[in-house]
Amino acid sequence: MYFENDFEIEVFNHSHLFQVLSGGVCDIASRYDNVRSVPTHTEDGIPIRKLYVSNLPAKTTRSELFGIFAPYGFIKSCWLRMGDRGPNRSPTPTYAFVTFSNPADAHKALLAPFHEKQLRGYNLRISPADSWHQPVEDSEGRVHWKPLGERTDARLCPNDLDQHPGSEVSIAGSSANHDGETNSQKSEEDDDSDSYNILNILNQDCMSHILSYVPVLDLIRSERVSKRWRNMINEHLQGIRTFKTSWWRATGIRLTTAVLRRLLQRLGGSLHHLHIDHSWSALNDRTAHTVGKYCPNLESLKVVSMNTKNWNPLIYGCKELTELTFVSCHKLTDSSLVHAVKPESKVEKISVANNSHVTGLFLNITQPSKLTSLSFYNCYSLQGPVLCVALNILPNLTTLKLDLCPIYVWKVIPLILNKLPQLEELSLREYMTVGECVMQVSTDEFCSSFATLKNLKRLHLSNNIYVSNSVLKQVGQTCHELEYLNISNCNSKLNCVQPGAGDEGVIAICSSCPSLTYLDVSYLAGLSHTGLRSIVKLKSLQTLICRGNPVVTTTPFIDIVESCYYLEELDLCGCNNVTEEIIPPLIKSVEAHPRKIVTRLAGTAAYLENEENLEDSENPILPAWHNRRDTLNIDFKDDRCDPRLRPDFTDDVYDNRSDGSFEYGFEQDVYENIIAEMFSSDDEMFLDDDLDYEAIDDDLFDNGFFVIPNCHENNI
Repeated sequence: MYFENDFEIEVFNHSHLFQVLSGGVCDIASRYDNVRSVPTHTEDGIPIRKLYVSNLPAKTTRSELFGIFAPYGFIKSCWLRMGDRGPNRSPTPTYAFVTFSNPADAHKALLAPFHEKQLRGYNLRISPADSWHQPVEDSEGRVHWKPLGERTDARLCPNDLDQHPGSEVSIAGSSANHDGETNSQKSEEDDDSDSYNILNILNQDCMSHILSYVPVLDLIRSERVSKRWRNMINEHLQGIRTFKTSWWRATGIRLTTAVLRRLLQRLGGSLHHLHIDHSWSALNDRTAHTVGKYCPNLESLKVVSMNTKNWNPLIYGCKELTELTFVSCHKLTDSSLVHAVKPESKVEKISVANNSHVTGLFLNITQPSKLTSLSFYNCYSLQGPVLCVALNILPNLTTLKLDLCPIYVWKVIPLILNKLPQLEELSLREYMTVGECVMQVSTDEFCSSFATLKNLKRLHLSNNIYVSNSVLKQVGQTCHELEYLNISNCNSKLNCVQPGAGDEGVIAICSSCPSLTYLDVSYLAGLSHTGLRSIVKLKSLQTLICRGNPVVTTTPFIDIVESCYYLEELDLCGCNNVTEEIIPPLIKSVEAHPRKIVTRLAGTAAYLENEENLEDSENPILPAWHNRRDTLNIDFKDDRCDPRLRPDFTDDVYDNRSDGSFEYGFEQDVYENIIAEMFSSDDEMFLDDDLDYEAIDDDLFDNGFFVIPNCHENNI
């Protein structure tokens, strides 16, 4: 009996399994037949344009539905039915209607496989909407997108109902379809919510890019258009991370502190970078309080030309502030920066430019251990000894910029550099004043101070007369990781007191710094072909700037182009002897190593007269360049060379003469004729009776100057 029952159970299991498998196969086959037999028209003969979508996941949005159905065709509208809103719950989507402009596109969406119509793991259930919901075409081919019950006689002729005899039946029996969901379709077909416009097509990134060209004031004013547009504007304003008050100049409203307060109330919560570079007269001392209150997530702040002394509220409100820049803030003092460098502050970068009160004492009051970057430009009250003492408590300082500082700051530069062996960026620019040239300062200590800067990667030494070949040799021996070097105009005059930089220094740099990617050797009087040929050793060089050199020719630059495969920018403005022979090597370099190269040849001998008709030119170089203009950009017009910095520059206004006098542009006899006409008999009525003009003779025209008798030099 036991075996018989076991056999019966086994037979039953096999038969049950067969029934399940056969039922599944039949179900799949029926689904396949149903997919193949999807109608293109309703039972009333109306083309199917609108689809009913159900089984939606929670928090479904219209943008997600557009993303699913947009590949099948142009979508006229997409309406999402939300559930009831409760006191402790948010409405959830229940179903949606997607309307295509073309019935063929709706048919393709119905025929699409199931895996293409999934949303967050949910298989969307899609079916044609009832005839009551489908748009109807009239006898003239016009499509009426509203339901039949909402159309007026002016929009739908009575004859149109005869073409669709089932319309009345659909009106009567439509309440039974889709679980009674048609009662809410009047709100679904509202033009305000169902209109198909640009907001449905562009994604958030494209829309933010377009709105970035519109002034913020115009965006705020346009919020009254509609609720949907207001939500879009709010979303865009919350996505703004950088704002400059100089952009406000395009509007007709003057930017005051009150206007700035209302503006930051809208977008201050999302701002990370703020530049207050508007007119300082329009903003008062409450600006710091406004920024600190409405910009809690601010990371960097740049202030230009504001006479505000107290910036402590800014530090208290902006807890995430890491970078501060003050330009031409004449009331800024050390007490204004004390709170910015306290231990609880997160400020890491401080820059002060064009200031007359900051001495550097704020660094000694507290212990700013988090400070990594310190920059001073044209701060003529900066105290070198005070700054030198403060650097003892800055262990993390990696960037130091002391540009255009007083001469007594330059004296302690060697002591400062010896205390900062961890420096990665150093800037010592704009030491070219007459007083500094007269004052003899030894460069031996300055040269030896680079012996400890082994981690230096960026070095700015432009317009510095104390930079010589010995300094560059020391830099080459120590700074092997150097990536950026600017030594332009380091003694561009051959008759200057200091020796300056030349071939020996450039050769030392190129031989010892293989990682160099940026090099600026403009306006160097001591640079010739010998120094330029050593640049071929820089295989990683990307930018080379050599402006205003009247000696060099095309030959060394041809070797550089052929050897430096990563070169992307070549600036030779003002090099008179450079010809168009540089173009063929550039073309070959682009063909061998495809990349974009920007070459500036303005002010050189390689000037093209007929740049517009390159293909018709007889010069074979021009058509070859025309074929490569997408990757090789050659500029013959933008002359970036400063003629006053050239080694061969002479002042045309005052020309030095051997006799110590000056010549004003015309000869001696011209002066005599002018003076003779001034004191002719016709002009005697304008002469002063106190002066003895008869005593004026030819001796008064000494060296081309008219000398008034009894007039001392101090009284002129």
